[in-house]
Amino acid sequence: MPTNREAYFEAIKLGVPKPVVVFALCEINDFDYLGLTKCFDEEIKNYALFKESMQRYIDGEMIEYIFNRSYFLQLPLYVDKNVLIPRQETEELVLRTCRLIETYFKSNNLAIADVCSGSGAIGLYLAANYPMSKVYLSDYSKETIRVAKKNAENLNLDVEILKGDMLTPFIESNIKLDVIVCNPPYIEDESTIDEKTWKQEPHLALLAKPCTKYYEQLLINKDNVLNECYLIAFEIGEDMKDLLEPIVKKHCPNAKYSFEEDMYGKTRYLFIVNTL
Repeated sequence: MPTNREAYFEAIKLGVPKPVVVFALCEINDFDYLGLTKCFDEEIKNYALFKESMQRYIDGEMIEYIFNRSYFLQLPLYVDKNVLIPRQETEELVLRTCRLIETYFKSNNLAIADVCSGSGAIGLYLAANYPMSKVYLSDYSKETIRVAKKNAENLNLDVEILKGDMLTPFIESNIKLDVIVCNPPYIEDESTIDEKTWKQEPHLALLAKPCTKYYEQLLINKDNVLNECYLIAFEIGEDMKDLLEPIVKKHCPNAKYSFEEDMYGKTRYLFIVNTL
């Protein structure tokens, strides 16, 4: 049985990127990165699985789907092809949302919703960081709901998971919210999606025609679920500011709003705040 070091360099020679090899070795050995460095010269636990996973990656499969594992701000999540793999941009959305919560709300005893929750990454992180708050996850797909429930159980986080389109389950249940975080589908032209993503990730979570469809749907119905003082945080497509701004002005005339850039200088976030 080869060592982790030998397996690592074997995969590198095949052209597998270093972060992917490290991810696989950590999953197979049940290590974090520090554990892997300490045991780099020990025998790999399952060499056959390592070889299989590297070949599947070379054949085009995403490493997160191979191991049914992704990490979101260090939260370990189960993922399969019913949900998107969480992105770094969404991590940044959540961190900015946390800063705004701490700026505008005196209490951490809030009602927070992760709408279009997918794997539950956003809502579960917020539940872990605001344990005094009531956190809801909602999504339209029963397969997606299954994944979110699995993650909530694995992380032992107390959240309520609702099935339904956008704000509909909250309206039907007469639930009032302080904070909504939403990363909805927003890609209008499927030809702009890279081939690997298109072949593996769920189209329902990617496509919207028009691209503003779900943003406007949420804002039209917001007054049915939001308290007077509220925060809405959206992830958006980098070219959507000019399309979304008139919608925000129409449906949130008294609120403050800001479009913000991600770490790459692309406009990827929309925050809407209404204060007392």
